[in-house]
Amino acid sequence: MHRMDSGSQHHFIKPVDLISKIPPTIKGLIFDLDGTLADTMPSHIEAWVRTGQHYGVEITADMVNALAGAPSMEVISIFNKQFGWTIDPGEGKKMKSDLYLALLDQLERIEPIREVYELVNHFKGILPMAIGTGSSKSNAERVIRSLGLEDVITIVVSADDVVYPKPHPETFLTCAHRLNVNPKDCLVFEDGPMGIQAAVAAGMRVLILPQYEII
Repeated sequence: MHRMDSGSQHHFIKPVDLISKIPPTIKGLIFDLDGTLADTMPSHIEAWVRTGQHYGVEITADMVNALAGAPSMEVISIFNKQFGWTIDPGEGKKMKSDLYLALLDQLERIEPIREVYELVNHFKGILPMAIGTGSSKSNAERVIRSLGLEDVITIVVSADDVVYPKPHPETFLTCAHRLNVNPKDCLVFEDGPMGIQAAVAAGMRVLILPQYEII
């Protein structure tokens, strides 16, 4: 999915073209955050790489991209099982989160994924919208504030709000419930394989980035 030069991976579609892709039956829009609304995947990947270095293991961009959308503790647990590592999930999560926030501090601003950002502003007041993310609530709120969307999308379902994270559908089903929209009438915007699986499992349509294809 997203690579470290994620910003250059997005083929620019004029906002009106992306808007025209929304099926007329859709009554609610749900957005993943990192790599979908915010161009933050490079910082996430760098934080994972540095976390791996601390523990003496190699974590690559491809490894992170393959699990994009899953919460950090889940990612560490999967890595432990796959590679026989013994990283404490809680400790690893804190280190990765601290490194990620430090990297965000170094940015002049968090850049949006422009096409999706413009679409969100277009549908403000027209369709109900929510964010469903594998990030912690505090990290998600920080990114949303930086994008200036805290008053545009007020429904945010984070890793802290669910029992079963992506690829389980709970994140997106919770979004639909809070939007008061039937899951089958929701369109999810996603760039991560875990999130795509979650949206499909929730019975929702999915617009996949960066291809901008709907399934």
